Amino acid sequence: QWKVRRTLAFSIHELAVILGDQLTAADLVPIFNGFLKDLDEVRIGVLKHLYDFLKLLHADKRREYLYQLQEFMVTDNSRNWRFRYELAQLILIIELYSHYDVYDYLRQIALTLCSDKVSEVRWISYKLVVEILQKLYACGADDLGLNFINELTVRFCHCPKWVGRQAFAFICQAVVEEDCMPIEQFSQHLLPSLLSLSSDPVANVRVLVAKALRQS
Repeated sequence: QWKVRRTLAFSIHELAVILGDQLTAADLVPIFNGFLKDLDEVRIGVLKHLYDFLKLLHADKRREYLYQLQEFMVTDNSRNWRFRYELAQLILIIELYSHYDVYDYLRQIALTLCSDKVSEVRWISYKLVVEILQKLYACGADDLGLNFINELTVRFCHCPKWVGRQAFAFICQAVVEEDCMPIEQFSQHLLPSLLSLSSDPVANVRVLVAKALRQS
């Protein structure tokens, strides 16, 4: 019965704490893997507590789940946007992986979610983007950080839709707020693109540009 599996999916991380890492790896991981391929009603429980479960696993075992995160983008019902909303909240799992893994796997998910048609998903995704940037610069991976910034500029700053340009302004504001990269790097790589939006024809974009500039 899926309702029973759903209950367990929401609490499997608690069982993992009780059992310890060895028993969890032997007995709970196969059940957890089964839930990943289950109905959306069951999978949402796994997704909500993904960080709590993954942090109890060894690094090599934990890394296997990076490849499966992309599968959460596919749901039984495309209108099930709360699924994507939960996925965008995976900010915590960034700390469980190296900056290379974050760049290779989580970056692509974040970019996809930033273009979601549901605004709640998009707004939480912008925070995920900022956390990824913070991780890259904190680890000294300035080259990967710059690649990511260039990607954001192409995708959002030059977006024909005003929502994309608004996203870029919000990301810039959050980058300054969170102090997630050196201000010289911000001035060199993000500020010129942000300033280009100050004459945007859409007022909502200009307002966010003004907020971002006030922060800095």
